[in-house]
Amino acid sequence: MHIKLTSKMHQELKSHLHPGDGLEALAFAVCGRLNFGKDNWLFVHELFLMPYDKCDRKVDSIRWKTEYVEDILEKARTKGFGIIKLHSHPRFATDFSDLDDISDTTFFESVYGWTDTPLPHASVIMFPDGSLKGRLIAEDLSFQPIKKISIIGENIEVFEKHTKCIQLSRAFKRNEQTFGKKTTDLLSNLKVAVIGCSGTGSPVIEQLVRLGVGELVLIDSDIVEEKNLNRIIGTTLQDAKNGRYKVDVLKEYIENIGLNTKVTVCPVLLQESREAMDELASCDVIFGCLDSIEGRYVLNLMSTYYLIPLVDIGVKLVADGEGGIDSINGNIHYVYPGSQTLIERKVFTIDQLSAESLERISPEEHQNRQVYFDNIEVDSPAVISVNMIYASLGVNEMLNRLHPFRYGNNSKYSHTCFNLTDWDINISSTELSTSMLDNKYIGVGNLEPDLKNISI
Repeated sequence: MHIKLTSKMHQELKSHLHPGDGLEALAFAVCGRLNFGKDNWLFVHELFLMPYDKCDRKVDSIRWKTEYVEDILEKARTKGFGIIKLHSHPRFATDFSDLDDISDTTFFESVYGWTDTPLPHASVIMFPDGSLKGRLIAEDLSFQPIKKISIIGENIEVFEKHTKCIQLSRAFKRNEQTFGKKTTDLLSNLKVAVIGCSGTGSPVIEQLVRLGVGELVLIDSDIVEEKNLNRIIGTTLQDAKNGRYKVDVLKEYIENIGLNTKVTVCPVLLQESREAMDELASCDVIFGCLDSIEGRYVLNLMSTYYLIPLVDIGVKLVADGEGGIDSINGNIHYVYPGSQTLIERKVFTIDQLSAESLERISPEEHQNRQVYFDNIEVDSPAVISVNMIYASLGVNEMLNRLHPFRYGNNSKYSHTCFNLTDWDINISSTELSTSMLDNKYIGVGNLEPDLKNISI
């Protein structure tokens, strides 16, 4: 099992569970779910901080009445949510105690009886420094260690059951010296999605492979064409003649490198494939390398529903009409659940999104209504040297969220804009999202609406 929560939730929990009096405290989380393959995910959607006066708090135990959480249990029953019980251990490096075992068995027996579902729930300990340790509670009330707990915000923090004992390839030793063994090991355990595998996507993929990311999910519905050969790494003229999917070519290319990267490919349009959305939902980081407004919107939604940090990379080359270049601009947006959405950042508008969605779903109707929409630019010119700059900025953005190396706080770098023609880099911070609708869906998991037919 993998548990995810936002940094804001983590801070709320830390303040409540460790108030400074040295006694245990209690909280509960209502969680969205993902059940995919052999794994389960719980995404924290809503917290309930148990009032101190409703508990019998001691240094090494805590007791309460189940009737105080009946509203939570009813919400789990009616909507299919999972439940996480969280409590504090005032002392570091302590495991679940015998009293914890009794408490979890008793409480989760009630949870399973109330919710009438075989899907697992979880129990988590928070230590004074905010670190977390958890276990899955199965339907038979047996305990299994939680594989991974991730905190998603300006930084990406991961608590793992254990770090796999990996004999690093000599190829990764230099990476280890640069970012440290902890970061190199973390990269080897990450599952990263790249959506859009052409101009910026292919150099992003190249870097992720050679940095030692353990697993990649590549999503792109297009085939290789001759016009792509000047900017997609690993493609050949024969691939274009054979009409091969870009993701299939890149998978073969990656496997031939020989660094044991696991690669899953989805040669589909993301919002039209439930399987592709589930693969994406199971990832630790998303790279959005799309020209499509609708695609970027869907990635922002997926980031919110499944608590996945999103690195959105956009490149714009504008010709001067005389065979030259008027401007070259690239933008890197780091988006996490609860931060401003791409619409709030004015990356695109609702009208542009509606127009593009309508064109995909009903091309004929789009033609009839074109007068109501702004023109949407497509097929902007791209060259590999330009794309590589912005791809590198995007990959380094991810690395800095995992292992901060910039002098400034990461909150300053929500948006990086590099104007290549002026050789000018600007950074800016963003506020938290004020969209009630987007905040409502943080961590809902597979309760999300059908993304196939987006209606604005």
